[in-house]
Amino acid sequence: MKQLDIVLASASPRRSEILTSLGVRFRTVVSDADESAPAGLTAAEFVMHTAHQKCESVLNMLRENGTLRKNTLIIACDTVVVYSGMIIGKPKDEAHAILTLGMLSDSWHSVWSGLAVYYKGRISCRAARTDVKFRDISEEEIMAYVETREPMGKAGSYAIQMRGAAFVERIEGEYNNVVGLPVAELLSLLREEYGVTLLDVALYEA
Repeated sequence: MKQLDIVLASASPRRSEILTSLGVRFRTVVSDADESAPAGLTAAEFVMHTAHQKCESVLNMLRENGTLRKNTLIIACDTVVVYSGMIIGKPKDEAHAILTLGMLSDSWHSVWSGLAVYYKGRISCRAARTDVKFRDISEEEIMAYVETREPMGKAGSYAIQMRGAAFVERIEGEYNNVVGLPVAELLSLLREEYGVTLLDVALYEA
């Protein structure tokens, strides 16, 4: 079994929780990358570009501080919501969150995540998509939800693993992708690009 130095390039507690639930031991290094992207990108291209920027930023940080090892594997991820072809990130303020939730009410939207993984001297990227249908949400429900502050810092202004679950009527695709880390796509990338499996990255009792 490989001994890997796994680095999560994210401050997201949700991504940390997902990796921890899989039994993965890792350290966290927060990227300081510029998360802007060129105009005209598709949703898949946008999230992969941003994830690559995060991964490269952390890779450079590890090189500079001397903690990059031969067995270091860096995982970076970026998640956005797409509604009617429009990319929706995190809300700028409460008014923005209210507007976003109003748009998503009684309609489908897509959650896209970009993955970027560094291992063995190179970075590989993938994108994952999950489609989500919201029920019809009243203005009062939206206002009450925004008052909890839960939407702040969340792509699409909701957290499916928390109170935001009350809005979800149907989901097509991987649930973990909506939470913030597409596990199935990540494991596929690791296996196909680097020959690494869950047995290599997770801790199991002997």
